[in-house]
Amino acid sequence: MKPFPTLFVDLDIVRSNIQRMAGKTTDHSLEFRPHFKTHQSHKIGRMFREFGVSGITVSSVKMAEYFLNDGWDDITIAFPANVLATSYYDNIAQQASLKTLIISAEVVRLLDRKMAQEMGLYIEIDPDYGRSGIPVSETDTIQNVLSAIEESEHFYPAGFYCHAGHTYQSRSAEEVKEISSKALGQLQGLKDHFPGLPICFGDTPSCSVLDDFGPADQLSPGNFVFYDWMQVEIGSCSPNEIAVYMECPVIEKFPDRNQVLIHGGAVHFSKDFIEIGGIKSFGEPMLKYLSKETYLKSLSQEHGIIQCSNEVFKKINIGETIQIFPIHSCLTADLMREYHTNDGQVLDHMNGNKL
Repeated sequence: MKPFPTLFVDLDIVRSNIQRMAGKTTDHSLEFRPHFKTHQSHKIGRMFREFGVSGITVSSVKMAEYFLNDGWDDITIAFPANVLATSYYDNIAQQASLKTLIISAEVVRLLDRKMAQEMGLYIEIDPDYGRSGIPVSETDTIQNVLSAIEESEHFYPAGFYCHAGHTYQSRSAEEVKEISSKALGQLQGLKDHFPGLPICFGDTPSCSVLDDFGPADQLSPGNFVFYDWMQVEIGSCSPNEIAVYMECPVIEKFPDRNQVLIHGGAVHFSKDFIEIGGIKSFGEPMLKYLSKETYLKSLSQEHGIIQCSNEVFKKINIGETIQIFPIHSCLTADLMREYHTNDGQVLDHMNGNKL
Protein backbone atom coordinates (compact mmCIF):
# COMPACT_ATOMS: atom_id res chain seq x y z
CA MET A 1 0.00 0.00 0.00
CA LYS A 2 1.29 3.43 -0.94
CA PRO A 3 0.60 6.55 1.14
CA PHE A 4 -0.56 8.56 -1.88
CA PRO A 5 -2.99 8.07 -4.79
CA THR A 6 -1.63 5.48 -7.22
CA LEU A 7 -2.84 4.38 -10.64
CA PHE A 8 -2.65 0.63 -11.25
CA VAL A 9 -2.91 -1.13 -14.60
CA ASP A 10 -3.63 -4.79 -15.35
CA LEU A 11 -1.58 -5.60 -18.45
CA ASP A 12 -3.42 -8.87 -19.04
CA ILE A 13 -6.68 -6.94 -19.42
CA VAL A 14 -4.95 -4.35 -21.61
CA ARG A 15 -3.68 -7.10 -23.92
CA SER A 16 -7.11 -8.75 -24.02
CA ASN A 17 -8.79 -5.42 -24.91
CA ILE A 18 -6.28 -4.78 -27.70
CA GLN A 19 -6.65 -8.31 -29.04
CA ARG A 20 -10.44 -8.04 -29.11
CA MET A 21 -10.47 -4.72 -30.98
CA ALA A 22 -7.71 -5.80 -33.37
CA GLY A 23 -9.67 -8.97 -34.11
CA LYS A 24 -12.79 -6.95 -34.87
CA THR A 25 -10.95 -4.75 -37.38
CA THR A 26 -9.47 -7.84 -39.03
CA ASP A 27 -12.87 -9.54 -39.21
CA HIS A 28 -14.32 -6.47 -40.96
CA SER A 29 -11.31 -5.91 -43.25
CA LEU A 30 -10.63 -2.50 -41.67
CA GLU A 31 -7.31 -0.80 -41.01
CA PHE A 32 -6.69 -0.46 -37.27
CA ARG A 33 -5.22 2.96 -36.42
CA PRO A 34 -5.69 3.07 -32.61
CA HIS A 35 -5.67 6.32 -30.71
CA PHE A 36 -2.82 6.47 -28.18
CA LYS A 37 -4.12 9.51 -26.25
CA THR A 38 -5.51 7.26 -23.53
CA HIS A 39 -2.39 5.40 -22.41
CA GLN A 40 0.39 7.78 -23.67
CA SER A 41 2.95 5.08 -22.87
CA HIS A 42 5.80 3.55 -24.87
CA LYS A 43 5.45 0.28 -22.97
CA ILE A 44 1.73 -0.05 -23.62
CA GLY A 45 2.06 1.25 -27.16
CA ARG A 46 4.49 -1.58 -27.98
CA MET A 47 1.81 -4.11 -27.06
CA PHE A 48 -0.15 -3.03 -30.14
CA ARG A 49 2.70 -4.19 -32.37
CA GLU A 50 1.95 -7.75 -31.25
CA PHE A 51 -1.32 -7.45 -33.18
CA GLY A 52 0.05 -6.01 -36.40
CA VAL A 53 -0.58 -2.31 -35.73
CA SER A 54 1.76 -0.02 -37.65
CA GLY A 55 -0.23 3.23 -37.98
CA ILE A 56 -1.31 5.14 -34.88
CA THR A 57 -3.37 8.16 -33.91
CA VAL A 58 -2.42 10.82 -31.35
CA SER A 59 -3.97 14.03 -30.11
CA SER A 60 -1.09 16.52 -30.19
CA VAL A 61 2.22 17.41 -31.80
CA LYS A 62 4.05 16.60 -28.56
CA MET A 63 2.44 13.17 -28.43
CA ALA A 64 3.42 12.56 -32.04
CA GLU A 65 7.05 13.39 -31.14
CA TYR A 66 6.93 11.10 -28.12
CA PHE A 67 5.81 8.08 -30.14
CA LEU A 68 8.04 8.98 -33.08
CA ASN A 69 10.94 8.58 -30.65
CA ASP A 70 9.80 5.01 -29.98
CA GLY A 71 9.90 4.02 -33.63
CA TRP A 72 6.35 4.73 -34.81
CA ASP A 73 6.58 6.14 -38.33
CA ASP A 74 2.95 6.34 -39.48
CA ILE A 75 1.19 8.89 -37.28
CA THR A 76 -2.09 10.81 -37.48
CA ILE A 77 -2.51 13.86 -35.25
CA ALA A 78 -6.29 13.79 -34.76
CA PHE A 79 -6.65 17.48 -34.04
CA PRO A 80 -7.35 20.33 -36.48
CA ALA A 81 -4.18 21.67 -38.08
CA ASN A 82 -2.50 24.54 -36.25
CA VAL A 83 -0.84 27.14 -38.48
CA LEU A 84 1.52 28.03 -35.60
CA ALA A 85 2.90 24.47 -35.52
CA THR A 86 4.26 24.12 -39.06
CA SER A 87 7.90 23.79 -37.95
CA TYR A 88 6.86 20.86 -35.73
CA TYR A 89 4.92 19.26 -38.57
CA ASP A 90 7.95 19.62 -40.83
CA ASN A 91 10.26 18.01 -38.28
CA ILE A 92 7.99 15.00 -37.77
CA ALA A 93 7.20 14.66 -41.48
CA GLN A 94 10.93 14.41 -42.24
CA GLN A 95 11.02 11.19 -40.21
CA ALA A 96 7.56 9.67 -40.59
CA SER A 97 4.40 9.56 -42.65
CA LEU A 98 2.42 12.32 -40.95
CA LYS A 99 -1.25 13.18 -41.26
CA THR A 100 -3.47 15.64 -39.45
CA LEU A 101 -7.00 17.09 -39.72
CA ILE A 102 -8.25 20.05 -41.73
CA ILE A 103 -11.57 21.89 -41.70
CA SER A 104 -11.17 24.87 -44.05
CA ALA A 105 -9.55 25.74 -47.37
CA GLU A 106 -8.14 28.88 -45.73
CA VAL A 107 -6.03 26.85 -43.31
CA VAL A 108 -4.85 24.57 -46.13
CA ARG A 109 -3.50 27.60 -47.98
CA LEU A 110 -1.95 29.16 -44.86
CA LEU A 111 -0.18 25.90 -44.02
CA ASP A 112 0.97 25.40 -47.59
CA ARG A 113 2.83 28.71 -47.56
CA LYS A 114 4.75 27.75 -44.43
CA MET A 115 5.37 24.00 -44.80
CA ALA A 116 8.43 22.44 -46.44
CA GLN A 117 7.56 18.73 -46.09
CA GLU A 118 4.73 16.59 -47.46
CA MET A 119 1.84 15.78 -45.12
CA GLY A 120 -1.52 14.05 -45.47
CA LEU A 121 -4.69 15.92 -44.56
CA TYR A 122 -7.87 14.23 -43.40
CA ILE A 123 -10.95 16.40 -43.85
CA GLU A 124 -12.66 16.35 -40.47
CA ILE A 125 -16.37 15.57 -40.69
CA ASP A 126 -18.93 16.48 -38.02
CA PRO A 127 -21.65 13.78 -37.73
CA ASP A 128 -23.99 16.09 -35.75
CA TYR A 129 -21.67 15.97 -32.72
CA GLY A 130 -21.02 19.72 -32.78
CA ARG A 131 -17.43 19.75 -31.54
CA SER A 132 -15.38 20.27 -34.69
CA GLY A 133 -15.40 19.52 -38.39
CA ILE A 134 -17.52 20.21 -41.47
CA PRO A 135 -21.14 19.06 -41.23
CA VAL A 136 -21.45 15.88 -43.25
CA SER A 137 -24.26 17.36 -45.36
CA GLU A 138 -22.14 20.30 -46.65
CA THR A 139 -20.67 18.58 -49.70
CA ASP A 140 -19.85 21.87 -51.46
CA THR A 141 -17.69 23.00 -48.52
CA ILE A 142 -16.06 19.58 -48.38
CA GLN A 143 -15.32 19.76 -52.10
CA ASN A 144 -13.75 23.23 -51.68
CA VAL A 145 -11.42 21.93 -48.98
CA LEU A 146 -10.57 18.85 -51.02
CA SER A 147 -9.77 21.03 -54.04
CA ALA A 148 -7.49 23.22 -51.90
CA ILE A 149 -5.61 20.12 -50.74
CA GLU A 150 -5.25 18.78 -54.28
CA GLU A 151 -4.01 22.17 -55.53
CA SER A 152 -1.49 22.59 -52.69
CA GLU A 153 2.23 22.05 -53.01
CA HIS A 154 2.79 20.06 -49.81
CA PHE A 155 -0.37 18.10 -49.03
CA TYR A 156 -2.32 15.10 -50.24
CA PRO A 157 -5.87 14.04 -49.28
CA ALA A 158 -5.69 11.29 -46.63
CA GLY A 159 -9.45 10.84 -46.53
CA PHE A 160 -12.16 11.79 -44.05
CA TYR A 161 -11.96 11.61 -40.26
CA CYS A 162 -15.10 11.32 -38.14
CA HIS A 163 -15.48 11.07 -34.36
CA ALA A 164 -19.04 10.36 -33.17
CA GLY A 165 -18.39 11.67 -29.67
CA HIS A 166 -22.07 12.08 -28.90
CA THR A 167 -22.23 8.31 -28.25
CA TYR A 168 -20.76 9.21 -24.84
CA GLN A 169 -24.19 10.54 -23.89
CA SER A 170 -25.66 7.04 -24.31
CA ARG A 171 -26.61 4.83 -21.40
CA SER A 172 -27.03 1.53 -23.20
CA ALA A 173 -25.48 -0.40 -26.07
CA GLU A 174 -28.72 0.05 -28.01
CA GLU A 175 -28.48 3.83 -27.74
CA VAL A 176 -24.87 3.67 -28.94
CA LYS A 177 -25.93 1.59 -31.94
CA GLU A 178 -28.71 4.04 -32.79
CA ILE A 179 -26.41 7.09 -32.72
CA SER A 180 -23.43 5.50 -34.46
CA SER A 181 -25.53 3.78 -37.11
CA LYS A 182 -27.06 7.15 -37.98
CA ALA A 183 -23.57 8.68 -38.24
CA LEU A 184 -22.36 5.86 -40.47
CA GLY A 185 -25.46 6.23 -42.61
CA GLN A 186 -24.57 9.87 -43.17
CA LEU A 187 -21.01 8.88 -44.00
CA GLN A 188 -22.29 6.46 -46.63
CA GLY A 189 -23.56 9.49 -48.56
CA LEU A 190 -20.09 11.00 -48.28
CA LYS A 191 -18.57 7.76 -49.55
CA ASP A 192 -20.92 7.77 -52.52
CA HIS A 193 -19.98 11.38 -53.34
CA PHE A 194 -16.21 10.89 -52.86
CA PRO A 195 -15.69 7.17 -53.52
CA GLY A 196 -11.91 7.24 -53.78
CA LEU A 197 -11.18 8.53 -50.28
CA PRO A 198 -11.01 6.36 -47.13
CA ILE A 199 -13.11 7.13 -44.07
CA CYS A 200 -11.55 6.89 -40.62
CA PHE A 201 -14.16 6.37 -37.90
CA GLY A 202 -13.64 5.68 -34.27
CA ASP A 203 -15.11 6.38 -30.89
CA THR A 204 -14.81 3.63 -28.28
CA PRO A 205 -18.56 3.11 -27.69
CA SER A 206 -19.27 2.64 -31.41
CA CYS A 207 -16.23 0.44 -32.02
CA SER A 208 -17.07 -1.70 -29.00
CA VAL A 209 -20.73 -2.45 -29.73
CA LEU A 210 -21.12 -2.29 -33.54
CA ASP A 211 -20.78 -5.29 -35.82
CA ASP A 212 -21.28 -3.34 -39.05
CA PHE A 213 -19.17 -0.29 -39.88
CA GLY A 214 -20.71 0.44 -43.25
CA PRO A 215 -18.59 2.87 -45.27
CA ALA A 216 -15.69 3.05 -42.78
CA ASP A 217 -12.25 1.90 -43.95
CA GLN A 218 -10.26 2.64 -40.79
CA LEU A 219 -11.02 2.52 -37.04
CA SER A 220 -9.24 4.73 -34.49
CA PRO A 221 -10.73 4.20 -30.99
CA GLY A 222 -8.58 4.93 -27.94
CA ASN A 223 -10.33 4.54 -24.58
CA PHE A 224 -10.99 0.81 -25.16
CA VAL A 225 -7.40 -0.01 -24.18
CA PHE A 226 -8.35 0.70 -20.53
CA TYR A 227 -12.10 1.38 -20.54
CA ASP A 228 -13.55 3.00 -17.37
CA TRP A 229 -16.78 3.26 -15.40
CA MET A 230 -18.33 5.67 -17.88
CA GLN A 231 -17.92 3.01 -20.58
CA VAL A 232 -19.65 0.47 -18.31
CA GLU A 233 -22.62 2.82 -17.93
CA ILE A 234 -22.62 3.56 -21.67
CA GLY A 235 -22.77 -0.18 -22.41
CA SER A 236 -19.37 -0.45 -24.11
CA CYS A 237 -17.82 -2.95 -21.71
CA SER A 238 -18.24 -4.94 -18.51
CA PRO A 239 -16.47 -4.07 -15.22
CA ASN A 240 -14.01 -6.95 -15.67
CA GLU A 241 -12.77 -5.31 -18.90
CA ILE A 242 -11.60 -2.15 -17.08
CA ALA A 243 -7.80 -2.31 -17.01
CA VAL A 244 -7.02 0.57 -14.62
CA TYR A 245 -8.00 1.59 -11.12
CA MET A 246 -6.93 4.17 -8.57
CA GLU A 247 -5.76 3.08 -5.13
CA CYS A 248 -6.30 5.83 -2.56
CA PRO A 249 -5.49 6.02 1.18
CA VAL A 250 -8.43 6.18 3.61
CA ILE A 251 -7.75 9.23 5.80
CA GLU A 252 -10.83 9.71 7.99
CA LYS A 253 -14.39 8.44 8.59
CA PHE A 254 -17.43 10.57 9.40
CA PRO A 255 -20.06 8.38 11.13
CA ASP A 256 -22.70 11.10 11.30
CA ARG A 257 -23.03 11.12 7.51
CA ASN A 258 -21.62 7.71 6.46
CA GLN A 259 -18.81 9.36 4.51
CA VAL A 260 -15.14 8.47 4.10
CA LEU A 261 -12.35 10.94 3.31
CA ILE A 262 -9.70 9.67 0.92
CA HIS A 263 -6.53 11.19 -0.45
CA GLY A 264 -7.59 11.38 -4.07
CA GLY A 265 -9.05 14.50 -5.61
CA ALA A 266 -9.60 16.34 -8.87
CA VAL A 267 -5.86 16.50 -9.57
CA HIS A 268 -5.89 12.68 -9.62
CA PHE A 269 -9.30 11.72 -11.02
CA SER A 270 -10.27 14.85 -13.01
CA LYS A 271 -13.66 16.47 -12.52
CA ASP A 272 -15.51 14.20 -14.94
CA PHE A 273 -18.59 12.50 -13.52
CA ILE A 274 -21.60 10.49 -14.51
CA GLU A 275 -25.11 11.24 -13.29
CA ILE A 276 -27.57 8.43 -12.73
CA GLY A 277 -30.92 8.93 -11.05
CA GLY A 278 -29.95 12.47 -10.08
CA ILE A 279 -26.77 11.32 -8.30
CA LYS A 280 -23.36 12.47 -9.51
CA SER A 281 -20.53 9.96 -9.17
CA PHE A 282 -16.85 10.85 -9.71
CA GLY A 283 -15.64 7.25 -9.38
CA GLU A 284 -16.83 3.72 -8.66
CA PRO A 285 -15.31 2.02 -5.58
CA MET A 286 -14.25 -1.57 -6.35
CA LEU A 287 -15.73 -3.14 -3.23
CA LYS A 288 -16.92 -6.74 -3.12
CA TYR A 289 -19.68 -5.54 -0.81
CA LEU A 290 -20.56 -2.61 -3.06
CA SER A 291 -24.05 -1.14 -2.96
CA LYS A 292 -25.69 1.54 -5.08
CA GLU A 293 -25.50 3.81 -2.03
CA THR A 294 -21.69 3.80 -2.22
CA TYR A 295 -19.96 6.11 -4.71
CA LEU A 296 -17.30 8.82 -4.95
CA LYS A 297 -19.55 11.76 -4.12
CA SER A 298 -17.32 14.80 -4.45
CA LEU A 299 -13.79 15.95 -5.27
CA SER A 300 -11.77 19.01 -4.40
CA GLN A 301 -8.11 19.43 -5.29
CA GLU A 302 -6.67 16.63 -3.11
CA HIS A 303 -9.73 15.47 -1.15
CA GLY A 304 -12.28 12.87 -2.16
CA ILE A 305 -15.46 12.02 -0.29
CA ILE A 306 -16.99 8.56 -0.62
CA GLN A 307 -20.65 8.29 0.32
CA CYS A 308 -21.27 4.84 1.82
CA SER A 309 -24.10 2.53 2.70
CA ASN A 310 -24.23 1.49 6.38
CA GLU A 311 -22.71 -1.90 5.58
CA VAL A 312 -19.87 -0.53 3.47
CA PHE A 313 -19.05 2.22 5.97
CA LYS A 314 -18.49 -0.35 8.73
CA LYS A 315 -16.06 -2.35 6.61
CA ILE A 316 -13.79 0.52 5.52
CA ASN A 317 -10.90 1.19 7.90
CA ILE A 318 -8.67 4.23 8.38
CA GLY A 319 -5.11 3.48 7.34
CA GLU A 320 -6.12 1.14 4.53
CA THR A 321 -6.47 1.91 0.86
CA ILE A 322 -9.54 1.72 -1.33
CA GLN A 323 -9.59 0.86 -5.04
CA ILE A 324 -11.71 2.98 -7.36
CA PHE A 325 -12.51 2.70 -11.06
CA PRO A 326 -12.09 6.14 -12.69
CA ILE A 327 -14.99 7.70 -14.56
CA HIS A 328 -12.72 8.74 -17.44
CA SER A 329 -9.50 6.75 -17.70
CA CYS A 330 -7.99 9.05 -20.37
CA LEU A 331 -8.00 12.06 -18.05
CA THR A 332 -7.02 10.08 -14.95
CA ALA A 333 -4.02 8.57 -16.73
CA ASP A 334 -3.00 12.00 -18.05
CA LEU A 335 -3.12 13.43 -14.54
CA MET A 336 -1.34 10.54 -12.79
CA ARG A 337 1.53 10.30 -15.35
CA GLU A 338 2.67 6.77 -14.50
CA TYR A 339 1.28 3.26 -14.07
CA HIS A 340 1.97 0.65 -11.41
CA THR A 341 1.41 -3.08 -11.74
CA ASN A 342 0.70 -5.58 -8.99
CA ASP A 343 4.10 -7.23 -9.57
CA GLY A 344 5.95 -4.00 -8.82
CA GLN A 345 6.58 -2.58 -12.30
CA VAL A 346 6.32 1.15 -12.94
CA LEU A 347 5.37 1.92 -16.54
CA ASP A 348 6.25 5.09 -18.42
CA HIS A 349 3.88 7.88 -19.37
CA MET A 350 4.55 10.72 -21.79
CA ASN A 351 4.31 13.39 -19.08
CA GLY A 352 6.56 11.72 -16.50
CA ASN A 353 5.82 10.65 -12.95
CA LYS A 354 3.83 12.36 -10.21
CA LEU A 355 3.18 11.77 -6.50
